[in-house]
Amino acid sequence: MHTIHSRIKQARTNKGLTQAELAEKLNISITAIQLWENKDETKATAPKRKRLEEVAKILGVTVTWLYTGENLIQTEENPKPTENPSPRDGYKKIMIYNIDLSKNHENTKWVLSEFEEPLLINNNWFKSKNLIPDDLRAMRVKGNSMAPNLENNDIVMINTNDVEPIDGEIYAITYNKHFFIKTNPSNC
Repeated sequence: MHTIHSRIKQARTNKGLTQAELAEKLNISITAIQLWENKDETKATAPKRKRLEEVAKILGVTVTWLYTGENLIQTEENPKPTENPSPRDGYKKIMIYNIDLSKNHENTKWVLSEFEEPLLINNNWFKSKNLIPDDLRAMRVKGNSMAPNLENNDIVMINTNDVEPIDGEIYAITYNKHFFIKTNPSNC
């Protein structure tokens, strides 16, 4: 299980900090740290983007790594983000959506989440994965049917242009007015 919650805890312990010490450095309560690191996803919370940037700086990791588990170390390919990264700084916003599958819509309708700040991803990541940012939608996983690969409340990015199933890959599909994130089993 690798979530933003487990990565915050991992980075904190790797840095040799207790929850109380991290809370003190951030000038917040220890309860906030405990909620961020809670293994029970139904009770866990995640820091807002600005706070997450502070956490990443203190723990010596990148915001991208905290969100996705990739780009742990800040390098020339993965530079330290500025105070408020923008596309001209080498970052692209990936918006977080919900899905509307009501009967009024024949196709999947992506609805911008009112309560989520966008993910800011370094442009080099898109190049390394051969992805086009405008084809991507981020959303939160609901449920644990894909555990341990994906847990409830994890954020996933969906390539809306990738429609060719490959054995063993994870896909988001809409079937019979239901939305699923599942693995395409090998040897079908």
